[in-house]
Amino acid sequence: MAVYEVQTDHEAEAFVRSLLRRFMLCIATLVGIVLISTAGLVFFSHERAGPLGQRIYYAFWDTLNLITTVGDIDENLSTGQRAWAILIIIFGLGTVLTAFSTLQGLLLGGAVRRHFVRKKMQRTLHDMKSHIILCGFGHVGREVAQRIRKAGRDLIIIDRDEQAAADADKDGYFIIHGDCTDEQTLRDAGLERATGLIVTLDSDASNVYLILVARETRPDLRIVTRGEKAASRRTLRRAGADRVIVPGESAGAQLSQLILKPRLSEFMAAAIDEGEYDFAEIEVAEHPELQNKALRDLNLPKRAQMIIISVISAAGGQEFSPGADRVLKADDTLLVVCKEGGRERLAALA
Repeated sequence: MAVYEVQTDHEAEAFVRSLLRRFMLCIATLVGIVLISTAGLVFFSHERAGPLGQRIYYAFWDTLNLITTVGDIDENLSTGQRAWAILIIIFGLGTVLTAFSTLQGLLLGGAVRRHFVRKKMQRTLHDMKSHIILCGFGHVGREVAQRIRKAGRDLIIIDRDEQAAADADKDGYFIIHGDCTDEQTLRDAGLERATGLIVTLDSDASNVYLILVARETRPDLRIVTRGEKAASRRTLRRAGADRVIVPGESAGAQLSQLILKPRLSEFMAAAIDEGEYDFAEIEVAEHPELQNKALRDLNLPKRAQMIIISVISAAGGQEFSPGADRVLKADDTLLVVCKEGGRERLAALA
């Protein structure tokens, strides 16, 4: 997968104009050589009988044979024409070959290929919906990207560091090489159609600015970010982040849980890291087979090996460990834990 280079409209138009100028220069060179060669052969054809039109036709034919090295030349060339043909072979043929090689490089060269690859990626970006945008492909960003890929979600990564972009491309991610704090770059990544934004830049100031730009464009977008220190949490939340993770705090909490609650930690590791279990959010609206039915009738623990932890209503209220008589509505969201493949078993209930 290639790296998508952010390009302004002015830069794209300048590239197209440069392409056209070089192409027209090559064509003009070829046409000029053909005209000069044909005119010379006609001028030196006074020893040959025939009307002017016929002489021009023969001269044009001989010119094409000379510059293309086909060799089908009239054997009755005059002395002047042969001398002129020598000059064409020495100077004109080299110029024509240079023009042809330039034209070939222009049409098949790396710049043109990159241009068409960029256009193809641009169409892919435009068609992508309900994806996640990850800003920053450092140590934390790489770990986040792996987990999102494992979950099967579409992901677009933005990073302005050339080496980071190359590493992401090598790992097979869709990478945009550009400044993620630039609004145009975020629009190129499909911010208007994304379902979430993850910010993992190294600087809290950059994270704050990026969140402000993204929140202004998408007030409804879910944004999560990392903070370098606990003191930055409030600033990042005020900028518009829904959740802020401080790596030091998370590591401390995890290390303490490994000692205080080892078996629970093992279960969580199996669920999150090893994939034996899965914590999931199930939108009831996406599963008509669940709508307007009681949990007792669905019997999800047995039929889908799925345990419902909580039911979240449209208003945001949570009902922890709902009773068997709870009827699911289309606007409910289920928080569940299930064995691996639970989503597939739930879909099979339809």
